[in-house]
Amino acid sequence: MNLYYFSGTGNSIAIVRELQKHLKDAELSPIARHLDDAEIRDDSKVIGFIVPTYYMDIPDIVRDFTKKLSIKKNAFIFAVIHYGVTPGRAFYSLNALLSEKGAKLNAGFGIVLPDNSIALKTPIRKQPEMHALMPGIVEDISSMVLKKRSIPLPGTDSPLSGVNGRVGSFVLRKIFGTDRKRVTSDCTRCGICERVCPVNNITVYDDNVSFGDNCAECFACIHWCPEKAVRYGILKVNSKSHYTNPAVSSADIMAQK
Repeated sequence: MNLYYFSGTGNSIAIVRELQKHLKDAELSPIARHLDDAEIRDDSKVIGFIVPTYYMDIPDIVRDFTKKLSIKKNAFIFAVIHYGVTPGRAFYSLNALLSEKGAKLNAGFGIVLPDNSIALKTPIRKQPEMHALMPGIVEDISSMVLKKRSIPLPGTDSPLSGVNGRVGSFVLRKIFGTDRKRVTSDCTRCGICERVCPVNNITVYDDNVSFGDNCAECFACIHWCPEKAVRYGILKVNSKSHYTNPAVSSADIMAQK
């Protein structure tokens, strides 16, 4: 059994570690480690995806990975997708990609966890309960996976959800400015932002930090910066908007590559 995961601020890592406690034969495979692979062949009988939602859909890095994945016929495939409010089209988008390979998403499990979005942040007072509920939810998920039980996909396949996601993406990128990244004078050039970036989009120099055009939009750089020195346009992290999963470290994020 292979569990593929992607994480910017730690939620997916926390989930996949909890899954591994119950799915003893599971191998954990970071999606970011396969960026340069032309094809990923997987002959496993059971395959799992543990990923977040971005703009009410799956992240582009997950989409690109799935397109390169070669799957054994009749494999049981499940997804655990976490989100702050709604999964949107995430499960259905993943299922559509698998369908192109003659496979399908047999089961979809949603988990509500704190959103890492700075503009649409999850209130701090709600976060401890979300974290406390997660292990029990994952234990139930593991039981159903072991039984290979098919579960209806959460969320929606409505075109309207896709439109809403694209509008949200446009607002965050062009109005709030998530595609305009820079560092403030508080930056110490420690290099953490460069090392946590899953797609190697950041380069730290002696006197500058350069952001490329291949952002995964995981918000890892802005949330893991110890000085809170990364800015996305008008967005900045403060004590109310900062979020990293408390069970995960920056070294765990770096180890995905």
